[in-house]
Amino acid sequence: MSVINVMMSQQFNFRLFLVLLLPLSTVQSTELTGRFSMLGSTAQAEQGDIGFVDADHDTLTADQQSLRLMLDDIQDNGEWAVHLKILRQHLNNLTAAESHPSDLFRYRDLSTDWLDEDGVNSSTRIGYEVDRAAYKQRFDKLTLGIGRQPIDWGSGRLWQPLNVFGAFAPTDLDTDFKAGIDAAVIDWYPSDFSSLTAVYAFAPSDKTEIENSTAVYYRRQIAGQVEMSLLAGQVIGNTVMGVSLEGDWKGVGWRIEGAHNKLDQLNENTFFWIAGLDYQFENTILLAVEWYNHNGGASSETELTSLTINQQLEYGLQQYLGSRVLGISASKELTPLWHGSYTALVSVLDDVEDQLTTSLLHQFTATYSVSNESDLLFSLLYGNGKKLNLSGMPQSEFGHIPTSMTVRLRFYF
Repeated sequence: MSVINVMMSQQFNFRLFLVLLLPLSTVQSTELTGRFSMLGSTAQAEQGDIGFVDADHDTLTADQQSLRLMLDDIQDNGEWAVHLKILRQHLNNLTAAESHPSDLFRYRDLSTDWLDEDGVNSSTRIGYEVDRAAYKQRFDKLTLGIGRQPIDWGSGRLWQPLNVFGAFAPTDLDTDFKAGIDAAVIDWYPSDFSSLTAVYAFAPSDKTEIENSTAVYYRRQIAGQVEMSLLAGQVIGNTVMGVSLEGDWKGVGWRIEGAHNKLDQLNENTFFWIAGLDYQFENTILLAVEWYNHNGGASSETELTSLTINQQLEYGLQQYLGSRVLGISASKELTPLWHGSYTALVSVLDDVEDQLTTSLLHQFTATYSVSNESDLLFSLLYGNGKKLNLSGMPQSEFGHIPTSMTVRLRFYF
């Protein structure tokens, strides 16, 4: 069957979906909005970098265009939302990421590729997915929700151990919308300063090795400027318990957050914790410093090459191969229209002589406000450290990441 015929046969459900949405946009309190984004990225890979093949294929490029249509309805006692994401992505000398945290918690895929072509050195994909489709019913101190919706927990600025259903990485550029997961959610507000959330998340129907997940998250204020969070649950078969404290002392924000996991797949126990500080200077610079420690990761270069890949690593719930990372982030309003930020991640490993070695990842980002509804972003990502060995295995956390530059234009309507 030709590509055109495949596209025509797969467009039926999508067209039917749009036909159902359009009449709803005229109903009072129902709003149809959207976001369009264009992104282009290029990287120069050296020998030992990810993506390097030879001197003739050392330039990696990607361009992506995405349209998110958002239909939301808010009433006195309830609300619902449906988000449809349409994406075109072209990669040259690059491989698309295959696993995401949300893949563990979606009962059905709800996506279709109209075009999915793989060439020798390039690939093109055009398709859509339903990213959110949820309904919430509000009562006096209780909210019940069902459907595809985002779950966002934790107090960390760069990392959140309590965000057991997936979190953004510190270098992610698109953090406007967290991916939705298929879940039933109960939110209870026993007081003005406390909340209790219970989640039952559905595993993929076609992956019997992944179990449904349950988690309870409690948050309350325990002192004048101190908040505490507690977490307990069974996530993809792993027992997890966690706690976080965050507060403010003489203008300095502080936070400590940790989660203990009993990994059913490996029959091991891991502890993931972070500690951080942030401070707003008078010249409007916001500085954040955070320490990441995950004893499920490697502490030496030798362990790095023999690390067992588990579900948490495979799907991004554990973001790094190494166990220790220091994060530093600084941001500032440069002018009324320009905003700049810098993020540095420092990974620490022991070498074969038990000496500390480091690899660094630098990210410089500048955002220009084109209008109230649009902005233009420029980003430079640069890593240094030991590169891949001759067997293609990493010898550091960030040394094999090629230098890349990204430009993105987005606007809302």
